Amino acid sequence: MVESKKKGDSVTRTEPFAAVIRASKVDGRKTLVVKSKRWYEHQLQKFKDGTEVTLEVHTRKPKRTEQQNRYYWGVYLPLISKETGEADLDALHELFKGKFLAEGIVEVLGEKVRKKKSTTELGVGEFCQFVIDIETLTQVAAPPTENYNLAPLKEGVSENNHDKTEN
Repeated sequence: MVESKKKGDSVTRTEPFAAVIRASKVDGRKTLVVKSKRWYEHQLQKFKDGTEVTLEVHTRKPKRTEQQNRYYWGVYLPLISKETGEADLDALHELFKGKFLAEGIVEVLGEKVRKKKSTTELGVGEFCQFVIDIETLTQVAAPPTENYNLAPLKEGVSENNHDKTEN
C-alpha cells in the first residue's frame, strides 16, 4: 500500500514492509531483520536512486490486502486443486495453515489440537511468504500477480483475485 501525501512542494511516499527486532546471541545488540526480503527489495525499487528516506519503526503492520485474498482463493487455490486433484479448497487452506501458520499445540477436552494463526492476521509481506511456502510445498507455481495489481512474489511470479473472507 502506497500512501502519497502532498505537503507544500513535497510529496511523502510510504512503502511498508515487515521486520522483526532480534537480539544478537553474541553481544545482545538488537538488529532489524526483514521478514520478506523479496517484498522489501520490491518496495525499494519504487524509489529513485539517491532518494532520501526516513525509516520509522513501529509495531503496526499492514494487513494482507483484499487483492491478495482474492488471488489466493480465486486463482492460486483453484490452480493447486486442479493440479493435485484435491477439490476441497477449504481442506487445502487448512493444510497450508497447519504447515505454515501453526502456533503450537493446546489441549481441549483432553484432546491435543494444533492452534493455527488466521491468514487475516498476516501482514502483506507475511502473506507473500505464505504463498511462496505453499508453492515450495506443492511444487505448483504461483501465477504472476501483475495482472491483479499486486507486487511480485519473486522475479517473474506474482498474485491474483477472488472474494472469500478467511476465518
